Parts: sequence; C-alpha cells; structure tokens
Amino acid sequence: ATFTAAGPGLHTVNITAERDGRTLAANPIYAYAEERRDEYFGSQMRAPLLRRIADETGGRFYTAANAAALAEDITYAGRGTTVREERDLWDMPVVFMLLVGLLGAEWVYRRSRGLA
Repeated sequence: ATFTAAGPGLHTVNITAERDGRTLAANPIYAYAEERRDEYFGSQMRAPLLRRIADETGGRFYTAANAAALAEDITYAGRGTTVREERDLWDMPVVFMLLVGLLGAEWVYRRSRGLA
C-alpha cells in the first residue's frame, strides 16, 4: 500500500487485515511527515561540472558505462605513491657534524666541571 500525507505533522493510518469478510487484525500506524529538506535538493549527477573538475585536476570522469575500468586505472595511475628514502647519518654531513659537535660540547662541559 502507499500512503501520501496531505501535509506536515503526525498522521494516523488505520490498517485492517481481512479474510472472507472477517477482520483478522486492525492496528493504527503513526507516521510523521514534514516539509522536504534541502539535503537532497538537486542531487542528480552534474556531468559537465564533474568533467570540468576532472580535466582541471588531471583526473578522469567515469559513468556507469565505463566504471569497470576504474579498478585498473587506479592500479596504474602512479599518483599517491610514497617513496621512502633512507640515508645513513654520514651521508648528510650537516647532521653528522652537528651530532659530533654536540657530543664534543657535552664532553668539554663535563671536563670543565670536573665530571669527566
């Protein structure tokens, strides 16, 4: 069955189940209707806008017809790949010299205080 509310507010819908002229069950159901919210206003797909965004950002636009290629395109896109670069401490002379300088300064400070 379909129920269309005449207006906003609380509505009572009386439902009765009958068989061979006998009433099997009769129960009221309460439905609350309110004005349409703007949450779903204009929720249709705007293909020209989405195509323009894809073109401007270097992306791709997919429809239901070509969505099967999406998984393959993501696999070989090459974007968002993180490359981890590790360097040894002595390959960065500034950091290495800073570390040696701090250790030397600490030793000189302890030596001047008679702690070493």
